[in-house]
Amino acid sequence: MKLKTGILICCLVLLNSCVVKSLQPFYTTEAISHQKDLIGKWNDNKNYQWEVVSFKQAFLDDNKDFSKISVEDKVLFEKYKEGYFVSLTKKDETSVFLTMPFKVENQLFMDFIPFDYENITNDLTSQHLLNTHSVAKVDFEDNKNLKLTWLDEDRLIDLFKKDQLKLKHEIVGFEESFVLTASSEELYKFLKKYINSNIEDKWKSSEKFILTKVNAQP
Repeated sequence: MKLKTGILICCLVLLNSCVVKSLQPFYTTEAISHQKDLIGKWNDNKNYQWEVVSFKQAFLDDNKDFSKISVEDKVLFEKYKEGYFVSLTKKDETSVFLTMPFKVENQLFMDFIPFDYENITNDLTSQHLLNTHSVAKVDFEDNKNLKLTWLDEDRLIDLFKKDQLKLKHEIVGFEESFVLTASSEELYKFLKKYINSNIEDKWKSSEKFILTKVNAQP
């Protein structure tokens, strides 16, 4: 009975739209574009509390003497110094993402990858999990509101079915998850073509958040 229930839950999840996942980042180094206006605390339309913190500032706060850090940590710092830690909290549960801001032409995007999340208590289970990247389009609506729209799996699957998109991908796992396997350069080129396309409902998404900055100036 438990197995049947579990399968039913999986089917219900699969019927819902999901964000597009990728093994590689959606950005290239040259496209990174740090935005100070993203930093701060936000509330959204789905009752999440967001906090966006500068990766650079958080790293330097934890490493007061930069000269003593390891070579590996210096490489990490250089790689992500223009990024952010983004924490999402709801009902005392918090997930943290490492995010990188980048631009495709004049459009701002953010690449998300899980950094820390709760409710994984079994070490063997955690070793089977593979962190994947997702990408959200970022639009500043005014001086205190921000819209994040994730690239939706349904949009891409439809393009693949119509043979209108050639991008490396795989269908993996028991839940048949859709995962892009293309390089970052290929993903960036895809985004450039995608934002300039006339594809109907290309930004229709199951994951769309309207964020309002806490204590924003009027």
